[in-house]
Amino acid sequence: MVSTDAQPPSSDYLDRLMRRRSFEALWPLFAKATRPAKEMTESYSALCHLRPLLTKGRPCRVIHVGDGAHARTGALFSLKSEADNISVDPLLNVALVEAWRDRFGVRRLAWHKASIDDVADQLNALPPMPVFVTFVHAHVHMDRVLDRLRWDAAFTLACCLPGHQLTQTRVPLEEGIDPNVLSAGRQYQVVVNPGAPV
Repeated sequence: MVSTDAQPPSSDYLDRLMRRRSFEALWPLFAKATRPAKEMTESYSALCHLRPLLTKGRPCRVIHVGDGAHARTGALFSLKSEADNISVDPLLNVALVEAWRDRFGVRRLAWHKASIDDVADQLNALPPMPVFVTFVHAHVHMDRVLDRLRWDAAFTLACCLPGHQLTQTRVPLEEGIDPNVLSAGRQYQVVVNPGAPV
């Protein structure tokens, strides 16, 4: 699906999330954001665009690069998918995320309070399974990170640094403007590693 700039913004993602039982668990993390609707729709965009690749009936892992202090994208994926999720951010608030995970009995969410460069080798050494990567508000050079990781598919959103977060060296499987993302940086890409079984 490729969308155009002409499409007006839509609250579809936010409406869908707010009607789900998982919203009660998500809200404590997203409510702490300066712009919770922006953050929530950005994270949900990653899930919606990767979901067709995740639901192949096999275990998989999603690494959320630059997931912020509250691990919001990892939290959303842990509630809305069967994937094992790992949030990576040097500013991650471990006590807050751990308390949230315990309060809501969340499984499939782990984290590293570190930069992706510091834990790339450790992540690559995990047991083999399909690996997906999200760059929702990572503020890193996506291509450089993917060069270091073992991965099968990735989602990225332009956010506020399109020169960093959008691929400059890979051909996207899917790209466009996501009108359901309630922010100015609505350009997204889904990239698949050549030869990946997705």
